Amino acid sequence: MVFFHYCVMSNYFWLFIEGLYLFTLLVETFFPERRYFYWYTIIGWGTPTVCVSIWALLRLHFDDSGCWDMNDNTALWWVIKGPVVASIMINFVLFIGIIIILVQKLQSPDIGGNESSIY
Repeated sequence: MVFFHYCVMSNYFWLFIEGLYLFTLLVETFFPERRYFYWYTIIGWGTPTVCVSIWALLRLHFDDSGCWDMNDNTALWWVIKGPVVASIMINFVLFIGIIIILVQKLQSPDIGGNESSIY
């Protein structure tokens, strides 16, 4: 179950990293990828590792009964659910920001000229 929750959290956090990467590409003109790549890796792999490790230790000490697939203690479950929900909400805000930036770029006077300027 620990590995399963780690894989699920990693999927959500790498989805968040993809949104953050796209937002950073649109916002910054000169993008030093190496500087951010290190942080993306830490967030994408490290945050799920920390959260699942904390959840496993708390589950081992406070709710180690039967199968760990059942979540009777909802307070412990929020150690995993909280960061996932936060990453989804931040990713949604980044999505709205990306849409706003793209709409502004499409409505700029440089692009809105005659039809030949598009091609």
